Amino acid sequence: MENGWNAWLVASMKLDVMKSYKTKMQSLDDSEMDEQYFVRNVYSLVLCHYMLSVKGGWQNLEETVNILLIQSEQDGVSCQSFLRDLYEDLIQKLINLSSEENVFVSQPCRDNTLYLVKLVDEMLISEMDYQLPFPASSSKFPQFLELENCPDFDAALFEVLQGEPTENLSGTAGVKDQHYFNEDGKIVDEWWNIYDKLWIIISEMNGKGPSKTLPRSSSFMVPSLGRRARGLVESLNIPAAEMAAVVSGGISSALVGKPNKTVDKAMLLRGERCSRFVYRLIILYLCRSSLERASQCVQQFIPILPFLLTADDEQSKSRLQLFIWSLLAVRFQYGMRDGGARFHVISSLIRETINSGKSMLATSIMGSGDLSDFANNSNEGNTIFDFIQKDRLLGAVADEVKYIKTVTADRSLQLDELRSRMEENATMDSNQKKAFEDQIQSSLNTILASDDSRRSLFQLTLDEDKQIVAEKWIHTLRLLIDERGPWSAKPFPNSIVTHWKLDKTEDAWRRRQKLRRNYDFNDKLCHPPSVVDAVLASTNDNKLGLGVPALDKMKQLSLKGIQRITDEGSAEPSESDVQSSQQKISEIENSLEQQYSEVTKENTEQEIVQDRKDYPSVTESEKSKVLMEIPCVLVTPKRKLAGRLAIMKNILRFFGEYLVEGTGGSSVLKTFYPSGSFDHSTSEHFGGPQRQKFLKLPMDLNLDSERFSVNADINSINGDNDRKQHKSVKRHRCWNISKIKAVHWTRYLLRYTAIEIFFVNSVAPIFLNFASQKDAKDVGTLIVATRNESMFLKGHKDKAGVISFVDRRLAQEMAETARESWRRREITNFEYLMILNTLAGRSYNDLTQYPVFPWVLADYSSETLDLKNSSTFRDLSKPVGALDPKRFQVFEDRYHNFVDPDIPSFYYGSHYASMGIVLFYLLRLEPFTALHRSLQGGKFDHADRLFQSIESTFKNCLSNTSDVKELIPEFFYMPEFLINSNSYHFGVKQDGEPIADVCLPPWAKGSPEEFISKNREALESEYVSSNLHHWIDLVFGYKQRGKPAVEAANIFYYLTYEGAVDLDNMEDDLQRSAVEDQIANFGQTPIQIFRKKHPRRGPPIPIAHPLRFAPGSISLTSVVPSINNSPSAVMYVNVLDSYVVTVSQGLTMSVKMWLTTQLQSGGNFTFSGSQDPFFGIGSDVLSPCKIRSPLVDNFDLGAECFATLQTPSENFLISCGNWENSFQVLSLNDGRMVQSVRHHKDVVSCIAGSQNFAVTADGSILATGSYDTTVMVWEVLRVRGTEKRSRNTRIEIPWKDCIIADTPFHILCGHDDVITCLYASTELDLVISGSKDGTCIFHTLQDGRYVRSLRHPSGRPLSKLIASRHGRIVLYADDLSLHLYSINGRHISTAESNGRLSCLALSSCGDFLVCGGDQGRLLYAL
Repeated sequence: MENGWNAWLVASMKLDVMKSYKTKMQSLDDSEMDEQYFVRNVYSLVLCHYMLSVKGGWQNLEETVNILLIQSEQDGVSCQSFLRDLYEDLIQKLINLSSEENVFVSQPCRDNTLYLVKLVDEMLISEMDYQLPFPASSSKFPQFLELENCPDFDAALFEVLQGEPTENLSGTAGVKDQHYFNEDGKIVDEWWNIYDKLWIIISEMNGKGPSKTLPRSSSFMVPSLGRRARGLVESLNIPAAEMAAVVSGGISSALVGKPNKTVDKAMLLRGERCSRFVYRLIILYLCRSSLERASQCVQQFIPILPFLLTADDEQSKSRLQLFIWSLLAVRFQYGMRDGGARFHVISSLIRETINSGKSMLATSIMGSGDLSDFANNSNEGNTIFDFIQKDRLLGAVADEVKYIKTVTADRSLQLDELRSRMEENATMDSNQKKAFEDQIQSSLNTILASDDSRRSLFQLTLDEDKQIVAEKWIHTLRLLIDERGPWSAKPFPNSIVTHWKLDKTEDAWRRRQKLRRNYDFNDKLCHPPSVVDAVLASTNDNKLGLGVPALDKMKQLSLKGIQRITDEGSAEPSESDVQSSQQKISEIENSLEQQYSEVTKENTEQEIVQDRKDYPSVTESEKSKVLMEIPCVLVTPKRKLAGRLAIMKNILRFFGEYLVEGTGGSSVLKTFYPSGSFDHSTSEHFGGPQRQKFLKLPMDLNLDSERFSVNADINSINGDNDRKQHKSVKRHRCWNISKIKAVHWTRYLLRYTAIEIFFVNSVAPIFLNFASQKDAKDVGTLIVATRNESMFLKGHKDKAGVISFVDRRLAQEMAETARESWRRREITNFEYLMILNTLAGRSYNDLTQYPVFPWVLADYSSETLDLKNSSTFRDLSKPVGALDPKRFQVFEDRYHNFVDPDIPSFYYGSHYASMGIVLFYLLRLEPFTALHRSLQGGKFDHADRLFQSIESTFKNCLSNTSDVKELIPEFFYMPEFLINSNSYHFGVKQDGEPIADVCLPPWAKGSPEEFISKNREALESEYVSSNLHHWIDLVFGYKQRGKPAVEAANIFYYLTYEGAVDLDNMEDDLQRSAVEDQIANFGQTPIQIFRKKHPRRGPPIPIAHPLRFAPGSISLTSVVPSINNSPSAVMYVNVLDSYVVTVSQGLTMSVKMWLTTQLQSGGNFTFSGSQDPFFGIGSDVLSPCKIRSPLVDNFDLGAECFATLQTPSENFLISCGNWENSFQVLSLNDGRMVQSVRHHKDVVSCIAGSQNFAVTADGSILATGSYDTTVMVWEVLRVRGTEKRSRNTRIEIPWKDCIIADTPFHILCGHDDVITCLYASTELDLVISGSKDGTCIFHTLQDGRYVRSLRHPSGRPLSKLIASRHGRIVLYADDLSLHLYSINGRHISTAESNGRLSCLALSSCGDFLVCGGDQGRLLYAL
């Protein structure tokens, strides 16, 4: 109620009736009278409640008075009349309430009423004229206190009151209300009403009112604790203030002198009994009221005199003498009025006062007679004066003046405190209002930001969907028009020149063996500049082989989303197959763009939105929840793309926003995203180094398009063709977190601000650079944690699938583990070097720290290569710069004589690994050709400086003081980089010889494959195995830095070492940019992995490579127990762990134990033609059972119709050839059929060739071929008895047994005849299919993209197809010939089998082929 009451007080003072308050009700109209009555009634009712029922209600009364005074002061009006009427109303209500019971004898009403009397006294002081013979509103000496017969007292009183201010002492003082004066200046009777009523209350409070029945709870019945305490205090002569502390705070508090902080002012009034107010009021009545009213007042006053004079303290005695002195002055001044009657009234009062207070005046009566004769005594004036003591009178006057001043000061202090509190409240209200407004604005900003984020997210999603749609249409378009497509004008085989580039997919050894079609090839590079225009004019018409029929068909297609494919391309030209240079496609797109632009725009957006509505919103929101979003730079060999990485529960998303030309260091992120802001508009205001160039990617956005405009002043790309390329950059990237197999914390520009993420299933790694080391480590840790969580959610409860973030500590542990494996010859030299390169931060994505391999050979001139001769090899204990003694002397002199205060001494100014060296070696292979031209200012370097000969390059590394380069991994597995397969025109040397393929050593016999094979053989030779640890010490080990490096002459320029400069604290942007350029372009020393000497490799173990030491033809025997009564030929056999699975010609399936003594004892299996058999086939695990699958008529059943499949819970056999066009999944535990999959339109003709090549090594993919000429690729679900959602449905379908997905994720077309053999590999990302017409087609496994076609040289039907992980493919046809191809379609060799072969198998090393057929068992070295 208190807060509401205070609000009411403030609000009521704003009313007009309060601003112009009128006391005379006659002067008011009815409405004003009602309103004024209502307001006064509210005030009086509430305050009366406080006084009657609330302890400390006087505080509310005081607060009300103060607020009224403050508001009236602020409004410039007086509230004196209203306060008088309010007091009168309160007094009247109290009188009415006391008519039934005496409410004034109980608390809290008594104390609150005393305080009301005090307020009325305060008002009375302000209204008494200073001419009255009692101190009142003015401290001016009351002249009527001057008595003629007491000149000494008069002089003394005048001295006491000298020097006092003359202004009003009461805070409630104001101008006298003229409403209470008549025309003669006399006070009207209404003015006395409040005081008349107040006499009633005073009488009742002193027990002289009408007799009433006291309430049982009255304090008169049983003394209360407070009353007993007060009696004790009075007996101890404790002052009233301390007595109040006793009652309110306890006796102990008063005695120890610790007053309560909150003083009860009403309690302090208990001891005064209103005597001060009563004396002042009786003087007023005697002076200003009528004789009748004065007589009535005296009659009311005389009965309560004994109660007023009970106190015996000095202050009360002095106050009594002042009162008697004032009565004498009143009698002297007003006694002769009303015919002398007033004199007798006053004299009677004086006499009663002296009689009642005789005990108090006894000390002043010295030998005087009986006071009863006082009135008849002629000398009574002098007798009365004998009772008055000068000191007491003067003290009483001074005390009265002090009281008035205290009341005034206290009121002023209260008003000041109230003003201060009101100001604080106003300030608080203002602050709260401002805070509320700020909160509203903040909420509004949050809502707007959320809406902007939503709109931005929708726009990004729409943009990504458009990119996906464009990718799919480009893929579809190419499927239609390529050489195996239905709209191809020149079907395979044809004479079309195809251009190739490197495919980024990696195998388990991190080899990038494959090439892919380069649809963005620039034909200008194949011709000299002088003839470019003429050649292009003659070749443009038939460049694609896209004839008029294809154009007509394309125009008839409703290609939704085909517009802007060239501009928005799905991927970067080196990675996305965008046919931006093919003019026929451009013409088709341009012709269709206007026709379909509006329709496509609407339809595409509607389809995307509708498609998203089909998915549950909860699941979608959970999957799309962003765990972290952070700016970073995606580093690729082709370009650097600045954008944002979003880490979600299931995927990683990257959205590219800016192209970066230059080093792309961490300062770029600070330039792009200051203070972590992702505002796109910052691109128009960025600063940064002048040498760092940026280009904002074009965005096809409809929302706020101006925000995404490209600054016209930024010109980082020259030429329309380059700008077109940048428009086709793939800005949206997405990766499946569950496919991550490792996350490495690595360096970029010698700072640990990057991570590299590796994936399973041959997905290319990604390299991300961040603004700081902390960001890189936090992101890497979060990705690993999210990946592990997603794996456990998929049901992988074993810890084997958990990965850890590979920081420097873990990298050291992994390097030591690999070192021990290498020592035990469990891994090859190539594998070990690739592992060390990876752990040392060498990456294919960052050309500035490309993997480094050693020169292993020193003989590049002999006709034959003798790997048993140590002189054939390079000295691996020395760096390249120290191989030639004569040149090394130059380096040593420079090291000892070099003096520079800022640059430490060094041997070699160049480095053994840099971006320039990589582009030098890979000049003939895209995308490195384009990067080489970019590095050389848009053209090829001088022909004599290009990579043209292995021998001359090695000699230059021995003689040239600026050339100490090592090799790269491609020298040991990829022959294509040595061939100018794209027919580039590199120029002509000074001797007139043009540059074409790389000139190979004589021992390579002109074959790049032979060179790679010999070089790899040399790497794995015993000499290199015994000395490779020396080279590892130089590059990755303890000789890399410090004193051992000096002793080994292995010191390079200081900027190639980590920690040489502090780029983070370099304030000069130009200096930092120059240092970054030098680090990026002139080489970086790998991360030091080993700090101690690397151990030597262990001795060779011949049994580790059994085929290498086996005879040319092997005859093996085996003991197979005869179980069947009528044995039939075995069509299919395969080993799964310790079991042998066989299928006979009669479709009888059996599973037997594989028994080998050496295998059981932990030994190794080996071939031997002379020893007795020590292995065999054991008892049945699964009894022979019939495969109850009706075959189609005239079906040629063979091993290619069966495959085995391993899952974590069970093993299965897959068979095909059924008349219902399905393939079946059979359990190897009980032989029952658990699943039948039917999706082909004709009989499934093959599932597997030799060794189940249609099932990938990890068992996750299955491929099937059919009579319908299609190949379908299926996902192995690895679960049984659980629910799995179909790819084409939105609901969960319960399966009793589900091993293979119910629908394929790829349907590969292109064949014209029955599919006869298959090979699938997730490691190589490849599906190879052979058909009856002798055609072999390559598709990618991940996206089903067509790669190339091969045809058997004689066009005979293919019956066998096998391939190895090393990129070797063997085809066998019914002409009894074997043909060896590379993974990139290059024919390597041919061999005759001299008999029909029934089975083929490749060794794990890929170097040997084992065949079985009519002529027995054969072994071929590939």
